[in-house]
Amino acid sequence: MYLIITIIELVFLCSGALFLVRSLSPIHRLIDELPTGNLKKRWNLLSNLILYFFLFYIAFGYSLWMSRESITLLAIIGSTLMLLGGGFAYLVGQLALQTTKDVKDLAILQQESITDALTGLKNRRYFNQRIMEEVALSNRYKLPLSLILIDVDHFKKINDTFGHQIGDEVLANLSKLILETVRDSDIVARYGGEEIAIITPNTAKAEAELLAERLRAKIETTTVAIVETTREIVQVTISAGICSLSLVVTDQNALLEESDQALYLAKQYGRNRVVASNW
Repeated sequence: MYLIITIIELVFLCSGALFLVRSLSPIHRLIDELPTGNLKKRWNLLSNLILYFFLFYIAFGYSLWMSRESITLLAIIGSTLMLLGGGFAYLVGQLALQTTKDVKDLAILQQESITDALTGLKNRRYFNQRIMEEVALSNRYKLPLSLILIDVDHFKKINDTFGHQIGDEVLANLSKLILETVRDSDIVARYGGEEIAIITPNTAKAEAELLAERLRAKIETTTVAIVETTREIVQVTISAGICSLSLVVTDQNALLEESDQALYLAKQYGRNRVVASNW
């Protein structure tokens, strides 16, 4: 009788130990997913604690076997708790890993919903949301804010001459070049077609002009595509219109309208130039 009960206790204990060991697999996978930081350190600590608990399971099982000719309530409760504890550790590991995957998938979906698939820039929907937020913030705290609208010169000619695939490559490489040039705080979005908008928080008109001119000069001398069949180099120029918040331009609609008007003038004056609104 004593032997049967001891075997049952050991089965409980071994099952708990198995759950405990199996919990390490999802926990280690979770640790691999996490960036370096305090959270990763805590999960590493938990992983090490589980290993120490496993050693305790072995020691407890040895004591059960050595005392198999006697039965104590503490041994029965202990082996049951060991089983429940191992199962709990396994469940925590699985839930943590699944939660991490779900959060990651959600973040990817959210990022895709605000990103233009071709250029990798933020999309028009995101731009509309952020321009409202940045204008409200600038008006509230009396901070400068500028908007740069960029248009690729003669883009239709590029599509007609080299095809839409090269046109797409031009936009993608141009967008990458702009992202590498602007500040981290600037918001770059595909405004529509070949137009790109740059929101520059805490930036006066003169600073925005310098940024736009730097972009214009850099783009003018950069190869943005190569025709594979003929090895022909494709280069483009841009026109840019700039406007900043002022006593006259106080909301996002006026900011967009004046930037667009400045862009129109840049094209009228011969393209490949930067024009700032008088307001």
